Amino acid sequence: MLVAGLLAGGIALAATSATSSKQVFKWTDENGVVHYGDAVPPQYANQEQTLLNSQGVPVGTIPGRRTPEQLAADAARRAAEEHAQQVAAQNRKRDENLLATYLTVEEIESLRDRRADIIDGQARATSAYLDQLHVRQHQLEQQAQKFRPYNPADNAPLLPERLAEDLVRSANEIDKQSHNLAAKRQELEDLKAQFASDIARFRELKKRESDYLRDGGTATPH
Repeated sequence: MLVAGLLAGGIALAATSATSSKQVFKWTDENGVVHYGDAVPPQYANQEQTLLNSQGVPVGTIPGRRTPEQLAADAARRAAEEHAQQVAAQNRKRDENLLATYLTVEEIESLRDRRADIIDGQARATSAYLDQLHVRQHQLEQQAQKFRPYNPADNAPLLPERLAEDLVRSANEIDKQSHNLAAKRQELEDLKAQFASDIARFRELKKRESDYLRDGGTATPH
C-alpha cells in the first residue's frame, strides 16, 4: 500500500487548502491507496468518503452506497438497539411501580395469594363442570349402543338425529372446557412465576436502598 507515501502529499494538500478554504475529500482506490482532493473521481463516488476541513482534520463522512446485505444488517442492528432500549425502559418502569405499590414482601405475597385463589377457584369450577360433562357423555354413549352404527345387529334402529346432535354437542363442550381448564392452570403458573420474579426484584431493590442509606447516600440506590 502507498498510504504512507501519499500521506505527505495529503498533508501538503490540506495545507494548501487552508489558504484557499476549500473542502478536501479523502477516499481509497481499488488498490487500497489513499487519495486526497477537492473532488472525488466518478468511479469512487459510491465509496464512503471522509471530508476534511482546511486544516486537514476529518469533520464528516459521506456514506458510500450500501449493499442489500449491509442495509439489512444495519436495520437489524437498529432494531436490536431499539428493543434493548424498550426493555430497559420497561424494567425501569417495573421497578418504579414495585417501589410505589408495595412496602413489604408480605404485601406482594398477600396480593399473589388473593389472585391465585380466584384463578384456582375458577379452575376447580371448570374441573367440576368437566366431570359432569363426562358423566353426561358416558350416558349418551350408553344410549347410542342401542342404535346403528354402534349396534351391529341387523334389526337395530338407526341412531336418532337428536341423540347424534347431543353426542356432538357434548364432545365439543368437553373439548372447549378442557382447553379452558388447561388455560386456567397455565394462568395460575404464570401468575406464580411473575410474582416470584417481582418478589425477588423487590428484595433486590430494597437491599440497594438499604445499602445506599448505610453508605450515607453515596451510591446509586437503583
